[in-house]
Amino acid sequence: MTNKIGRNEPCPCGSGLKYKKCCFAKKIIHYHNQNPKVIVNKEEVINTLESIFNSKKIAAEGENTYYRIFWDDNIEKVNPIDYYKNFELNRRIILYRDLLEVKDPILTSQLSDDFLIRFAKKELDKEKFWEIREQTEVPENFLKLFETTRKKDQLALLKGASINVDQLISLIFKSYKDYGYLYSKYRFENLPKDLKGKKKPKLANILENGSVKIIGETDLKDGQVKNMIEQRKVIIAHFFDKDEYWHCLLLTYSSINGRENWKDGQAHFHYISNFFGIKREDFIESMKVGQYKSLSSIHIDLLGYGNQVITSKNIDD
Repeated sequence: MTNKIGRNEPCPCGSGLKYKKCCFAKKIIHYHNQNPKVIVNKEEVINTLESIFNSKKIAAEGENTYYRIFWDDNIEKVNPIDYYKNFELNRRIILYRDLLEVKDPILTSQLSDDFLIRFAKKELDKEKFWEIREQTEVPENFLKLFETTRKKDQLALLKGASINVDQLISLIFKSYKDYGYLYSKYRFENLPKDLKGKKKPKLANILENGSVKIIGETDLKDGQVKNMIEQRKVIIAHFFDKDEYWHCLLLTYSSINGRENWKDGQAHFHYISNFFGIKREDFIESMKVGQYKSLSSIHIDLLGYGNQVITSKNIDD
């Protein structure tokens, strides 16, 4: 029994090329030449996709599973409804193709983007993904933020507040539809110094035995990928913008992973606005270099995502 050759490993033929660019590529070309009229069994593809998602959890940061190294460019003052609907569709298309390639690269090589687009749209409709999020009720104190003009009132509204991911999306949508706020999102990452400028893999997973599973090209060693996952400092900032007014909800991967000192590691957001005495551009610059200062004691618990504190109430629920 021979071991399976990794796509990024040296080709066993001795060419010096990676397997995927040598004999593996020739294998696919040969397959196409021998099967010029091959028809992709769409039912087989759909079953494969569904089996992957039923048997393997592809989750968010902070869990012992695959980490999708996926993010888009920072966005500035856009219609959040259009943005998120396009973002989620594209995210799924990329993820589906990556996972199918791991399962059956030859089958995946024959799939058109149109097929994956249709499949992703069908799945979103079947899940009522956007319908559920648009209809999700948002805690009234968050909506009242858009009517405030004093820091004192904002702090009072958010003291002891909590929000889940669906409520956050609904809040972002309502801020635009009902209050006229545009949306900006920034992702700031500070890697350990020896990892800056390196090519990151598409997917990475720290297994229970401590080893690392990597999918996609990278010039990082296993230990560096593990170090990247465990030690990178990442900030995600959601901005609501309207004229000179702005509100920001930000969280860190350290918070998601339960490594911040709040309620035994409860995942949470921080809040800041134009009323906190700092310019928007200055605060963005401070996050960019990983040196932002928390200008209030407000912590907004992020429920149902990342690290969650287990209490008797959680158990009873």
